[in-house]
Amino acid sequence: MASPILSRRARITAAQGETLLRCYAARSAPKEAAKSCGLSLNTVYLQYGRIRDRLIAVRYYRDGALSFDEAGLPPEIVQALKERRGIPEGDIYPHAAELIEWAEEWPPKLVLKHLRKIVELTGPLDAPRELSEAEYEKLQAYVRHARTDLIHDRVAASDDTGEFQQGYVARAKEALETEWRAYRAASKRVERRRK
Repeated sequence: MASPILSRRARITAAQGETLLRCYAARSAPKEAAKSCGLSLNTVYLQYGRIRDRLIAVRYYRDGALSFDEAGLPPEIVQALKERRGIPEGDIYPHAAELIEWAEEWPPKLVLKHLRKIVELTGPLDAPRELSEAEYEKLQAYVRHARTDLIHDRVAASDDTGEFQQGYVARAKEALETEWRAYRAASKRVERRRK
């Protein structure tokens, strides 16, 4: 699968864009990502922010916080937020959403697969496509599939072989198949409207 274009304006090669997505999926710090990609730290901060914003916009990231002392925010997330020095008050929500998601420690390969597809469906991070209603429905179907895929992967990898766990794995697999069918149906509707 070819890596999607991250930026139409910035001089980020396809290889650098792919490495940047890999770093983000692996929850790498911006400094590490800058070294791996051969990009400036400012460019990585900018692209990380755009990835974060895109994942919130498409509802892939579902939880966040509006302040450091929001009720129910786990102490480790508060600490991690405070370690990100210089976050403007208006940017706490996206950073908190990212940290909450990263705390789940989803498998980087799976996260990368979904990041690529979301960028492919929505366009470059610096110039998102205007989506038709059908395309938006397709995107949302994919996001539901992606979230279900993460959960399915986690429960399928569990060492618990008890009856309850096996039932949970079966339900997760069924949900994954249902969400994939919904995505495929939405894709077909988009194709029909293009003809």
